[in-house]
Amino acid sequence: MFREIYKGTKPPLPPFNSSSNDNKIKQDRDEEEEGEEEEESNIDKGEIIKQVEWNQYWDNRLTLNIQDNQFQLYEANTFVIPTTASTNQAEEEQQTNIINNHKIVGNKINNDDQPFLFVLLHGGGYTSLTWSLLIQQIKTSNITNRNCRVMAYDLRGHGSTKTTNDKDFSIETLVNDTVNVANTYQQQLVESTSSSSSSSFKVILVGHSLGGAIAVKSANRINNINALVVVDVVEGSAMSALSSMRSIIAKTPKFFNSVSDAIKWSVDSNTLQNLESAQVSVPSQIKPTENNKFTWITDLMLTEPYWKDWFSNLSKEFLASKAVKMLILAGSDRLDKELTIAQMQGKFQLILLPSCGHIIQEDSPKLTFNALLQLLQRLGPIMRPIYHPTSS
Repeated sequence: MFREIYKGTKPPLPPFNSSSNDNKIKQDRDEEEEGEEEEESNIDKGEIIKQVEWNQYWDNRLTLNIQDNQFQLYEANTFVIPTTASTNQAEEEQQTNIINNHKIVGNKINNDDQPFLFVLLHGGGYTSLTWSLLIQQIKTSNITNRNCRVMAYDLRGHGSTKTTNDKDFSIETLVNDTVNVANTYQQQLVESTSSSSSSSFKVILVGHSLGGAIAVKSANRINNINALVVVDVVEGSAMSALSSMRSIIAKTPKFFNSVSDAIKWSVDSNTLQNLESAQVSVPSQIKPTENNKFTWITDLMLTEPYWKDWFSNLSKEFLASKAVKMLILAGSDRLDKELTIAQMQGKFQLILLPSCGHIIQEDSPKLTFNALLQLLQRLGPIMRPIYHPTSS
């Protein structure tokens, strides 16, 4: 939503500490910046940019019905299922599970290596497919591809989700939706995949922009929450940006002649810096009209009455959360006074990625993944089971 406000040059990154993880992020950032310099070129005016389908990245798409509302969900690593924590930390019995025609062999799960569930919340005007290239990183990493399940859903009034009132963007409604979706999803997985009602995941709630505000305000009501990650939204800068939002939205094209034109606009306008991500995410944000054109699914002007409530008290609520906290920003200018003081006191982990625009997870999915990997390693050992295809 705040992509136009946050465009432009970012301040330099302050020195990172000497940990190997931080050095890894810096190394990958340098590699991406070199790649951007080599690939920097405008899309040809007459070039047709093809849409990329969701299933090139995600494993499954489904509808979750809750109280006459139909929420569009996307899943990845669906063979990862909830487990029961072992009461004996020293126990290392070998276990074998047959999941989706694959044999998973590894140490018995204990409290420190229960599987993780990422719940991803997109920003205003976007959809779950904003996370697609991050999903690719999670699925192809030897560290996370066997013990991290991922679920994202389209917020009401966005993407393919259909509710009884798609124009209710109040923070109370959006938070209730997220709590209901996350908890119902976990409950249904336990009922369908586990013999024990005490099975669970370690939930990591990740939200970008508006999704970050929803994540902060819903975290204490989500079952099995372990960590909270907010991506490029801070109360101070968000509130100060609101006065400019109406004029910025008014300058955004309302119609496109084709899906290709919408994708090209998102890159040419510097809304997105990553064409590959735009090819999968942008088509999910638009719909055909009766005049054979395309328009945005979400009319952001309809959300204006709710803007202030989305972000009010965000810093206090973020800092009050008992979950492990991480804040990923595209520049240090995003930090308000309260968060600056709290960060100096070590109350949350701050990751700065100044090479990115506002939609960090799309511009630099690799750097975003490396930041999340740091978080996973803070939460405890990541189980790495041996993976064997079963014989047919």
